[in-house]
Amino acid sequence: MEDFRPSLQASLTGLGAETIDLLRRHDLIHELTRLQLIEQSTAGLIPPGELVKEALTNHCQQQNLDNEAALSNWLKDHCLSMEELLQKLSLPLRLTKLAMDSFGSQAEARFLQRKEQLDKVTYSLLRVKDSDIAYELYLQLEANEATFENLASDHSEGPENRSSGRIGPSSLARAHPQLQQLLRTATPGIVMEPTLIEQWWVVTRLEARHEASFNDTMKQRMATELLEDWLATETKAVVKSVCSAEDELAAP
Repeated sequence: MEDFRPSLQASLTGLGAETIDLLRRHDLIHELTRLQLIEQSTAGLIPPGELVKEALTNHCQQQNLDNEAALSNWLKDHCLSMEELLQKLSLPLRLTKLAMDSFGSQAEARFLQRKEQLDKVTYSLLRVKDSDIAYELYLQLEANEATFENLASDHSEGPENRSSGRIGPSSLARAHPQLQQLLRTATPGIVMEPTLIEQWWVVTRLEARHEASFNDTMKQRMATELLEDWLATETKAVVKSVCSAEDELAAP
């Protein structure tokens, strides 16, 4: 990836101390820097014309612009030229290409690093504060005398009672660490004995595991995450440099 820091720093410094101070006070300097970085890093990328045309059609439909005159008036109201609008509408396409061109080769490594967070599970859960009640409900479930849905709705003391005890599909990483351990080794369809997690006695059953796979869609997602990380790092570095230089100039 090309180093855009020098040109960005020069561009921001050229705005002058008063403008930079104004941007800082209104917490806009990071966003402006990020937008300029995106503009520079995608400047040489030309997306397929048919996709840009489709983006323009979608934009006109969303804004109820059903003829040339309506579009022309919209452009005037927003102080944009047609070229600027097309640049704006094509930005997601250019960012998609930039992500794949710059970070596609690192996408699989990112996927493997994040796989545990990307994998999802669906499970049933109910929680109560009384251990005797927890074991009574567990025995009813084991004997098929009641359904998880009914018991969770009637007895669970957590928010899952509003969803009949069903949670997910969601990332396992979002669950409590103790619950994560239970679900990692659980057999789908088997009710697990009550477990004390903090102040709750928890009864749970793994319903299904949803393994994330590294396909084209996932490759794009991982490459986009890496691009976002790069944008954040570069933006922070440029802003820090510009603000430090301004502070030195302002010092007596």
